Amino acid sequence: MTENSGASCDDRPVIDHWQHPTGSSSPDITSDSTRTTAAAARVFWTIIVTFVLATMLCTVAMLAAQSLSGIDPAALTLTQFGPALGALATWLSWRKVIASLLPLRAPLRAVRANLGYLAAACVLLGLLVAAAMTLTGHDLVGPVAVGGVPFAVFVAVQLLGATGEEIGWRGFMQPLLESRVRRYTAIAVTGAVWALWHVPSYSHGLVTGVSFFVAAVAFAVILGTLTIGSYWQRVAVAAVGHWLINIGLYLSAGDATLGRPQVVFMALAAVFVAAGVVGAREWRGR
Repeated sequence: MTENSGASCDDRPVIDHWQHPTGSSSPDITSDSTRTTAAAARVFWTIIVTFVLATMLCTVAMLAAQSLSGIDPAALTLTQFGPALGALATWLSWRKVIASLLPLRAPLRAVRANLGYLAAACVLLGLLVAAAMTLTGHDLVGPVAVGGVPFAVFVAVQLLGATGEEIGWRGFMQPLLESRVRRYTAIAVTGAVWALWHVPSYSHGLVTGVSFFVAAVAFAVILGTLTIGSYWQRVAVAAVGHWLINIGLYLSAGDATLGRPQVVFMALAAVFVAAGVVGAREWRGR
């Protein structure tokens, strides 16, 4: 799978010190360079922290808006737009710096290919969960009405919610991190923050909390590995993948995705598919 996610810090030449033509180094220039690098690092991590904090605050605001809107959260959870609002607030604060860090466009052929791989991975994930539930004697929910709206409407609004999340996570945070750390490190950190952002999921006991965290990080690996290119290319691909994951899980478990054993099946299937995606990518990249 081709990748054009911008140069990571591991691919850039690192100059430890400046050398005079005579062979002696210049302490003044080295000191200035070190201070500049340290200042750039402080700005970078300030941007990341700003995004995370802004996302949390916007999520709380959306939680309050949910109760006022009258929208059933089973149909559409407004907190899904917290990451998009957090990204917007951070962009408005650090626009010039962020613009220089975001990756370049990838060839459309490569983006379309990765979208196809991602769709196949998400379908496989849904089938694995459905198979596990069927084999253990649990009925599948299927395409039923959700939150007082027809299933077709639910499918449409879920794409909006998935896009709201991916604007922040795979479109904003992950590519910014990729400009500073290795790609898989960026994927893992983004996935961990994304998983912890789902605060209510950890109020259902240790097994559910651990299973959900593992599943969310594995989902992040699937989505993050197959999103390449510019900001909007990444958002589009990741949003479709996120949407397919949500729909596939709902068809199997409905609103009981945090129930047991559903959440355990979800975690196991996600890890299996994530390992396959990473393995396939590494094999194709040889």
